[in-house]
Amino acid sequence: MLSEQLSHGLARLAALARQDDWRAGEVEGLTPTQGDILRALVHRQEGLRVSTLAAHLNVSQPTASDAVAALERKGLIAKLSDPSDGRALMLRVTRSGRALARRWPLSFGAIVETLSPGDQALLLGIVIRSIHELQRKGAISPQRMCLSCRYFAPDVHRDKARPHHCRFIDAPLGQGDLRVDCPDHEEARAA
Repeated sequence: MLSEQLSHGLARLAALARQDDWRAGEVEGLTPTQGDILRALVHRQEGLRVSTLAAHLNVSQPTASDAVAALERKGLIAKLSDPSDGRALMLRVTRSGRALARRWPLSFGAIVETLSPGDQALLLGIVIRSIHELQRKGAISPQRMCLSCRYFAPDVHRDKARPHHCRFIDAPLGQGDLRVDCPDHEEARAA
């Protein structure tokens, strides 16, 4: 059955990606979850609360808290007061954490490198649509991606290679230009 074979294949690729994360972690003295946290924080200048970080990574709050405590002890992240709520804390990556995040390999990097640029763009579209549908069903936390952004206008251009438009940068977008995690993302209002 096609769906079963695809599920098995995706599980194999996910296992390989996680093994690569563990290998990288051994070199740097981090767990894969700690590496994921650094990656998430390095792209958010404003920082994140632990609860938001846990939701973004789809881990429990205690798991995120334990990983955050370890990263703070290692001097890779800092806890600062949230300017919008003095009782809350924001997590921000430190200079040494930023340097380590730049060295940390992408989880699926070795897998993605096996694909042609055209296949990468095609797969990105499939991944984004899957994430968007899982978000709609409540199975995954909201991601800062094009399909849920107020600036995204799908299929407005006649150019088949670049049919979409981003009103933030005022430019047409092709399948390979779409983002899963955009720093300029603003959630679209429900229709």
